[in-house]
Amino acid sequence: MARIDVLPSIDIIRGLKGILDFYLWKGLPCVRAWPTYRPARQTAASLATALIFGAIIKSYNLLANLPLAAYREDALDQPRTARDIMVTGVYGNLHEASMSDFLDLLTECRDFLSNLTALLDALHSIDTDELVVRTEHSVLPDGAATAAAQATQLTALQKIDDLQDALESKALDRLLVRGMDQLFSFAAPLQWVRTGVISGAGGYLDSQPVSAGRIWHITRVVSTNYDSATTAHQLVSFHNAVGQLLGTETAAFPAGGHSYHNCDIWLDPADYIRVTFTGGLIGDNCAIRLFGFSMTQET
Repeated sequence: MARIDVLPSIDIIRGLKGILDFYLWKGLPCVRAWPTYRPARQTAASLATALIFGAIIKSYNLLANLPLAAYREDALDQPRTARDIMVTGVYGNLHEASMSDFLDLLTECRDFLSNLTALLDALHSIDTDELVVRTEHSVLPDGAATAAAQATQLTALQKIDDLQDALESKALDRLLVRGMDQLFSFAAPLQWVRTGVISGAGGYLDSQPVSAGRIWHITRVVSTNYDSATTAHQLVSFHNAVGQLLGTETAAFPAGGHSYHNCDIWLDPADYIRVTFTGGLIGDNCAIRLFGFSMTQET
């Protein structure tokens, strides 16, 4: 290392990279030969020591819960970790930590080994590979399986097995299920329009009724008066000749203007929707468009 008066320019520093190393030491510019790393040569003794140290480190993961808790408790009030304390103890250099916890641990381990030895001696004395245990209190939780509960479950499983046999005997790849009245399935999209002359001034026009054997699921109704301006379009759904108000679209509709009513209703055969055109005149031509789904009745 040599002190210099001032650091050279950055270009010179970069140009001498790998040969000279320019740096500041305590604020003083210095230069030295470019440092070269020379790893220390491992001797047989150092390699053996490293192997022993590695084995001690790995043994930390084999500790049982009780000694592990003791190490962690000792590490609470010091910078060293529980593993540091264990490694230090193995090397015989445990000076700072109290030994009381370790003595208690050794005592407990001794008592445990003594009890285990007594149990093994008792098993060997009866010369059997079976251990007979008398249970004074049931270890099963409340509601656990009992003989009666198992019998009930076996009965239910037998009914399921009988049902499976019945289905397989029909040699069908589908199961037909009928509701209390009937089911229905999708047939086609519904886009139906009906045009006609309203019933009179401020009169109405009825939509096409649902055809026999079909169920209509109506999601949107579009109403139009082609000849006169209107102020409201009132929609009523008729089922078994009884009308129920669906809603009223109120706005200044010009001649030929459309009203749009979104809904979610189901219509039986012969059901229909009536639209009353407030402001319509006698002889006005109007239209009702129904959108939704046409369903086929299950028989």
